[in-house]
Amino acid sequence: MEVENGSSNRAAALNLMTFNIRHDHHDDSPTSPFATPPVRDDASNVTLFGGEQPWSIRKWKVVDTILLYSPDVLALQEPVYHQLQDLEALIGDEYEWIGAGRNDGDKQGEFSAVFYKRQILTVDSWKTIWLSEEPEVAGSKGWDARHPRTATQVTFTRTADDAKFTVFNAHLDHKGLESREEASKLILNRAREAGDLGAVFLLGDLNSTESDPAYLTLTGSKYEHSKGSNDTLANLQELNNTCASAYTNKTGIPTSTEEGNIHLPTHRVIRPGQILANLKKQKKEQEEQEKAEKFFLDAQYALKTRLNTKGEQGTLSGPFGYRDTFTSFGSGDEFKRAPIRIDFIMALESNVTKVKVLLLAVLPNQFDDGLIISDHRPVLAKVTW
Repeated sequence: MEVENGSSNRAAALNLMTFNIRHDHHDDSPTSPFATPPVRDDASNVTLFGGEQPWSIRKWKVVDTILLYSPDVLALQEPVYHQLQDLEALIGDEYEWIGAGRNDGDKQGEFSAVFYKRQILTVDSWKTIWLSEEPEVAGSKGWDARHPRTATQVTFTRTADDAKFTVFNAHLDHKGLESREEASKLILNRAREAGDLGAVFLLGDLNSTESDPAYLTLTGSKYEHSKGSNDTLANLQELNNTCASAYTNKTGIPTSTEEGNIHLPTHRVIRPGQILANLKKQKKEQEEQEKAEKFFLDAQYALKTRLNTKGEQGTLSGPFGYRDTFTSFGSGDEFKRAPIRIDFIMALESNVTKVKVLLLAVLPNQFDDGLIISDHRPVLAKVTW
């Protein structure tokens, strides 16, 4: 993935968001849209809105989050049908959605729903894949999974330029290690097939950390030793030196940094022999790349920052916002995992379609009113190709 400099390509950038909004099928939850919220006498009392609140309270700020960041494609995990009815009523003037209940392929059970902006995108085809040994059988449960798990596969056409691309919205099992790994193999195979049509993106709650076999399968283990490597705070001196050098090269004005580094304008010396050697090297690398199997690139690491673009203006210093995506509701979940990073946006490697990650952010799920809008934080990426 590379950062795109051209303004025309930036205008065609696509905003992707993945967000596990937490199901609403508890024993005390009404299963109808626009259910009456429970009474909270004092809106300024943050203790009244702590912990897990019902969807009838949380949904307003879930919707506000969607409207504020305005993703073109929104991959939601865990909603049940009446939650989707609420969302359709609140954002349906701009978005349409597709998906199927994991229990019966219709309206029963949680959805891996995909919302999309109708004025920007059209759906060529879509289907639900059950992450099991029988991916076409509705309600099938695979390997050691505790629940049926699904991925929604959608092929879109972008109306502005007729570009086709495919999105997978996946929700892997929270308990079954083998299930997650085998589901990842299934998704990867389907994604490679879809790659013939154009760019392919994987969004979702993978219930997998970076050391989990599922994540390693999807990414070909390429990030096995990369955790936190492009975090802003891990690269402060390097960022400073890189950007000082870029400023000097742009303006011709020498700069010095507090580390004692002096940056002077550089002059490129053209050596014909070196040019020929570089071209041969590039050709060999390209041939090797074309033969290699394709895996997913994690947008967190594929993001081009000021550091790896040699101080290019308009790039972030690193992934923005939070590091972890799963927070529980403030007291740890039943498996004592939170906080961890298990929600991802990825793009499939391709010899033809070069996806560029312009922005990547893990966004808030709690504010100083005390309300936790979901036990996951939304993840947002801006991409182009």
